[in-house]
Amino acid sequence: MGKVLQPHNALSARPAAAVAAGAEPATTEALGWQLRAALPPMRLHSVSIYDSQGNVLWLSEGALGPDEHGLVVDALEILAAAGNRSCCENRLEDGRAAVFLAVRAPQGHLVGLAMVLADLKSGGDGLTERLMTAGTRTVIQRLAVLMRPAGTRRPDADPTALVLSLAEDASPTSAQRQATITPASPPPAAQVPKRAPARAADSELSARAVDDILEFEPTNAPVLTLARQSTAATGSSRALAQPPAATTGSSRALGSSSAVDTGSSRNLANPAATGASRPVSLDPALVTLDMLPFVKLRSGGRLRRFEVLPTGSARELRDPAVLDLLAVQRLLAWLGSHRATWTVEPSSFTLNVSVATLEDDRFLKQVAAGLQSNGIAPETVGFEIAEPLCTQQRAQVERFMTACEQLGCLVVIDDFSFDSAVLPLLRSKAVRLVKIDARMTGGALRDKLSQAVVVAIVQAVKVLGIHCAAQQVDSQAALQWLTAVGCDFAQGPMLARQQPLEKLLGAGS
Repeated sequence: MGKVLQPHNALSARPAAAVAAGAEPATTEALGWQLRAALPPMRLHSVSIYDSQGNVLWLSEGALGPDEHGLVVDALEILAAAGNRSCCENRLEDGRAAVFLAVRAPQGHLVGLAMVLADLKSGGDGLTERLMTAGTRTVIQRLAVLMRPAGTRRPDADPTALVLSLAEDASPTSAQRQATITPASPPPAAQVPKRAPARAADSELSARAVDDILEFEPTNAPVLTLARQSTAATGSSRALAQPPAATTGSSRALGSSSAVDTGSSRNLANPAATGASRPVSLDPALVTLDMLPFVKLRSGGRLRRFEVLPTGSARELRDPAVLDLLAVQRLLAWLGSHRATWTVEPSSFTLNVSVATLEDDRFLKQVAAGLQSNGIAPETVGFEIAEPLCTQQRAQVERFMTACEQLGCLVVIDDFSFDSAVLPLLRSKAVRLVKIDARMTGGALRDKLSQAVVVAIVQAVKVLGIHCAAQQVDSQAALQWLTAVGCDFAQGPMLARQQPLEKLLGAGS
């Protein structure tokens, strides 16, 4: 009698090397953290993993809302339709970039994806190419092996790479047919000819055959950019839809109640709850500080303003809260060591802060200690908060602004679009500057409504005693118009480019 073989299970048969990167088992959470660690240095908002139905299986930090879920659904549709695509990208209107990495089974069908949300300012051009490193590909392969049993399979693809054929028993005394499983060949199963029963040694899969089934290399296909656009000109694609306490509801909105334990979702939203403590004794010298000046468009006042942009290649700096803390420590130490450079003419320096920093009550306490130890006036340093965070993380932003007001540090609202939900925050005495959304100023010369909104912002903040700045000014005509309507400052490549903070040493001498 011929021998009937049982199909191999992908989880039990995969090589041990794919299970353990270090000593961790190959769980979705473990591979998710490995993927996050494999990414190049940049300001990350979050890394998340989804199955083929769009259910979130793991989230590194923060929370996700319906806008992000809509992008995931679109990416799943495009990557499933384009079987040779390994990734696609979408740039959101709130300054974030979403890169989707396809998780495909060895036969090519999509079993899920990983979404990387990063800040465009830190990602720059060629973000997708930078993400697709050898380490990233290795983790994606391991995810494919882990997730394959739960993935949606194509009707014409057998996930075991085996086909079922009917073979005549070699014994002349038997007229029965028996089912034997043989390695798949290119023709469909219905066209496979009947064959004589094989010996047991010929029928069993070798260890090499199992490896061939379970291992694969993703294709180096060109990046496919999503056509989806954000739904509102005022930045409706928000950075994070819910505070960590509301993650349970967010999971329901994503349709993942069956795939995600609500308790673990809350823990993932709060790294401290998972025991993933951040490094506390890192050297601020790991961070490099660049500056982007605010160029004055109106005469009057001696105060110089600089936006400080931190970068660094250390693995620990992939945590936005760690990067923010080390950046402000490095800045305060630099200001304390080069006091003559920025005190001849009064100057202020602002740093963009992440949602993780807004949630960390210790951050401003450490800032206060740094200001005191370096002998720096609090109004010298400020923090930029993106408008989407002001609406989606309202409680954290209000608490942060109140603490800044008590400390004496200034606050800048970035990407300001006159959102009615943000206007009450302008009552805070800490708010000294708003940076107008670049989409407004960029379209003001072509669109009457954009013109009206920009003029309204300029006039409104002037009444409140708050300055306003335009971003990404790239033409002389736009610069002249912004000056004419009363804008105070501007940034852009035609005015001043990003350069190392040490350039101030030469400017002050």
